[in-house]
Amino acid sequence: MDLGLHGKSVAVTGGGRGIGRATVLALAREGANVAYCSRSLEQLRLVEKEVTEEGGRCLPIQIDLAEAGAADDFIADTVDAFGALDVLVANHGFHQIKDFEELTDDDWYRTFEINFFSAMRVCRAAIPHMKAKRRGHIVVVSAGSIYKPSIGVDEHPHYTASKAAIANFAKFLSKRYGPDNIIVNSVLPGYGMSEERINIWADEARSRNQTPEEHFVELANDIGYLPALHRPGHADELARVITFLVSGANTYMSGVDVQIDGGGLDIG
Repeated sequence: MDLGLHGKSVAVTGGGRGIGRATVLALAREGANVAYCSRSLEQLRLVEKEVTEEGGRCLPIQIDLAEAGAADDFIADTVDAFGALDVLVANHGFHQIKDFEELTDDDWYRTFEINFFSAMRVCRAAIPHMKAKRRGHIVVVSAGSIYKPSIGVDEHPHYTASKAAIANFAKFLSKRYGPDNIIVNSVLPGYGMSEERINIWADEARSRNQTPEEHFVELANDIGYLPALHRPGHADELARVITFLVSGANTYMSGVDVQIDGGGLDIG
């Protein structure tokens, strides 16, 4: 299937590792011109090397989206480099496990600043460029945990609240800018693990005389989020779904929370 991404201008936040890195690579392989950002110059350079070695075109941008004006600068740099903006993937985020009673106001502020406000700002900066062309695709990366109580060993109410807020915001954008032919969806990842993290889990399993599958099932059960497939997802599996959602092949699916969790949630 031709996804219609060749030559498209794409911006990906949080593109230095994990789902963001996998998404940058997947989009570049489809022929898109991909700008991506991270706070880590080392991560940016590693992804740039991977993209260019495969013959892709990319623009690494070192920036902290929590800073005032950073979202506007990131989108402006993308448009300056590629001449347009067709796609935005708002992937960046901050995650912290912490007991509710120990969370400070600063913990809440920081989490919402990164997970909601900076994502909102990058969408706000991107939309005028798409509206002017009367077409565009946006995917916001939320989290599957917004539909389950994150308590016990997995307690992070500030994270799930911020990710629920950005998913709701994506729904708003889909309604508000649908008449401008801008398609907006959110994705709800469960486990989108890098090869590095999966290898760490395999080492932990061996130290406990378990198979990697047994170790994963135990950990997933502990936090109440066991995929029906009984395995973690790889980051590139999630990236392929995101790539479809922002592609020319997706012309009518908008305003949807897309679960990518191996059947981990049952939300009807």
